[in-house]
Amino acid sequence: MIGTRGIRIGGRDWQVAGQQGDSFFQHAEGHAAGMAEMAAVAAAVLPEDGAVLDVGANIGLSALALAPLVQRGRILAVEPSPRTAEALRRTLAMNGLEDRVAVEAVALGAAPGMAEFHEAEHSAGAHLMDPATLGGAALPKVRVPVETVDALVARHGVARLDFVKIDVEGFETEVLDGAKGTLERFRPAVFAEFNAWVLQCNRNVSPRAVLEDWLARFPVVHALRGAEKPLRIGPDNLLAFLHDHLVVRGCADELVMGFDDAWVSRWRPVG
Repeated sequence: MIGTRGIRIGGRDWQVAGQQGDSFFQHAEGHAAGMAEMAAVAAAVLPEDGAVLDVGANIGLSALALAPLVQRGRILAVEPSPRTAEALRRTLAMNGLEDRVAVEAVALGAAPGMAEFHEAEHSAGAHLMDPATLGGAALPKVRVPVETVDALVARHGVARLDFVKIDVEGFETEVLDGAKGTLERFRPAVFAEFNAWVLQCNRNVSPRAVLEDWLARFPVVHALRGAEKPLRIGPDNLLAFLHDHLVVRGCADELVMGFDDAWVSRWRPVG
C-alpha cells in the first residue's frame, strides 16, 4: 500500500509517496538530507532551461531536489522497480511536477534486453539487478526491460543534456557503457555514487579497476568533501583516495565526472 508524508528538501515543503513498509520511505528525511550535495553541484551546472537525466530516481527525492533548478527545463527520471516507479509518479503528481519530470520505468544498461530484477520489499534503495548478488536469491523477482541511455535519449528526442545523476547500486559502469554517444554529444556533468562495498557485494568487481575505468572515460573527476573544495582525483592520488574511501569514509563517496571543471568555481558548499 502506498502512503504519503510531508518532507522538506532544499528549503521547500513537499509531499512524497512510498510503500508503507519500505524503510527508505519511512526514513525519507534522512535520505533527503543527502540530496543537498547533489543539488549544490547541479546548481553550479544547470541553467534554468537545463536538462537532467536522473538514473535511479527511486521515490522522487532527487527529482524534488532538482526540479527548482530547472524552472524552464526538463528532468527524465528513470526507475526500473515497478512498485517504486508507481510511488515516484505519485510523488511527482502530488507536487505538480508531471509537466517538468517524465518517468521511465526501465533499467539502463550496456545493451537492450530484459533483466531479472530483485525487488527488495524492505527498502526502495536496495533493489538489485544481478542474480549472483549476495543474498539476492531470497528476494522477490520481477523481469524488467533494459534500455541504453543512448536509445532512451534518442526516443525522447533529447536536444540537450546538462546533468546526469546515477545511483544504481553498483551498476554505474553499465549505465555509462550504454551512454557513450550521449556523453560524447552533450558532455554533461555526471554525479555518481562510488561505493566499494556495493561494487564488491553486488558486482564482484575491483573498486580500483572501476575507478581507473571512470578516470579513463572522463577528463575531470572530483570527489565531494563537505564544505571543503572538491578533491580532484587523478592517477597520482588514486590510491590515496581509495585508502580514504575504504578506511575513513566507510565506502561512501559522491563523484562528479565531466569534461571540464568550470562548475567548481561556481559551486557553493551546502549550508
